[in-house]
Amino acid sequence: MKYCTAACLSLSFLTGCNPGGSNLPRTVPAQGVVTLDGKPVDGAQVVLVPAGQGATGASAVTNSSGRFSLRAYVEKEGAIPGEYKVQVSKTIQVNVTGAKGTLDGGDPVRFEYAVPAKYTGFKTSGLTVTIPEAGNRDINLALTSK
Repeated sequence: MKYCTAACLSLSFLTGCNPGGSNLPRTVPAQGVVTLDGKPVDGAQVVLVPAGQGATGASAVTNSSGRFSLRAYVEKEGAIPGEYKVQVSKTIQVNVTGAKGTLDGGDPVRFEYAVPAKYTGFKTSGLTVTIPEAGNRDINLALTSK
């Protein structure tokens, strides 16, 4: 019995004593929209990479209106306040016409960026976001194809 108690206490320590990720750092609302040439981008992955060391980033996927709601943790909505560099990526599958089938008998396909390649890396995107202590519900990531 005492081994079970010790194991249960150890498990509760590792997983956190409070439900819902309350032992994680505080997050604030972080929402916005991704557009490309003024049109919403559906299914884009938005990733915030901390500008400083040791912080936790956040990510989201856009809906059909281009809207997203960031999460730093699976258990909690929102992002940790701070400065971030941003990358936005989306790939699409394109059937290759006129090519022979693949070794497994399927149709040949390739994947292409659905947003300009420069946005797919936080070092090249030129995008930055500040999440203040009160949160930011109006993040506007306006991408251009030029």
